Amino acid sequence: MSDWPMFHHDPARSGYVQEQPGQPRRIVWLLETGDSIFYASPVIVAGLCICGSRDGNIYALDSRSGEYRWECRTGDEGNLSVSAADGTVFAGSSRDGCLRAIDANDGSVIWTFQTLGPVFATPLEAGELVVIGSSDGKLYALGRKDGSPAWQLECGGEIRYAAALAGNSIFAGCADGYFHAVSSEGGEPLWRFKAQGPLNCSPACGGEMVYTGSDDQHLYALELGGGKPAWQFRTEGPVRSTPALAGKVLVVCSHDGRCYALESETGRQLWSYRTNDAIYSSPVIAGKTVVCGSTDGYLYGLELGTGRLQWRYQIGSAIISSPALCDGRIYVGAENGRIYCLDAG
Repeated sequence: MSDWPMFHHDPARSGYVQEQPGQPRRIVWLLETGDSIFYASPVIVAGLCICGSRDGNIYALDSRSGEYRWECRTGDEGNLSVSAADGTVFAGSSRDGCLRAIDANDGSVIWTFQTLGPVFATPLEAGELVVIGSSDGKLYALGRKDGSPAWQLECGGEIRYAAALAGNSIFAGCADGYFHAVSSEGGEPLWRFKAQGPLNCSPACGGEMVYTGSDDQHLYALELGGGKPAWQFRTEGPVRSTPALAGKVLVVCSHDGRCYALESETGRQLWSYRTNDAIYSSPVIAGKTVVCGSTDGYLYGLELGTGRLQWRYQIGSAIISSPALCDGRIYVGAENGRIYCLDAG
């Protein structure tokens, strides 16, 4: 069984898997939580589907049958995704500003680390460390086994979204518009870049570039080595969606309701597809299909090479959560408070 263990699949946040989904045919199972599913996106690991809800709970279900396994109360408002590997689930909380390590077997808390502000960001696992950003403006690196502090870096602005990893460098954007590159080993600052608006999405890394969107309606491509801008692409709305990368094709969505495909090296537009409402959901590239959700209540499957609509599936409620794909199934949360497992084999 393949896994989708963290937001956007891997530490680089590539959002890419080779598996080619078919058109969703039916709902295999769904879970009705006590409130909406906002930015929280499902992860699939070791036969579990794990996702948070605005009701303040993290739910673990059997990924194939939907059978309830456990829940853990963090009080979070459903703004973040968890990260899970090696029997441990890492989850932040906007309610109490803590990062928790949770036993994947029964949902019990192993350790807790307190930051000085709400934690909206998704954890990043980097070797023996787990890295979390906080609204206190700091990036924290902790020992994944016991939560012991390894280093912390004062970034200045709120860090509300997941960091990404490429080699020994960690990348994170802040609400003040600064984008930071940091050494994963000691937390030393490497370089920073200033956009013209807040950075309200997670970056994605691929090749020699790191890509990040901004509320200034641009997607930026920055060189990994020194942060020099390689190109920028303007959309007609804020970019709060993490790009997905497959080889030389980069896919990003915007509040303008469009899904764009660009040449990753140059930023040249290859195609765009317009949905019927704003897109917060981060796209996934699965084989030769782009899968993304829209606040119009549909999940879309687009042909990677042309942007042609292959299929769309009506959830009937705004999709802000980002999809996860695993073993012929698509997992996604919706504003109606439901976690869906769709048969796409």
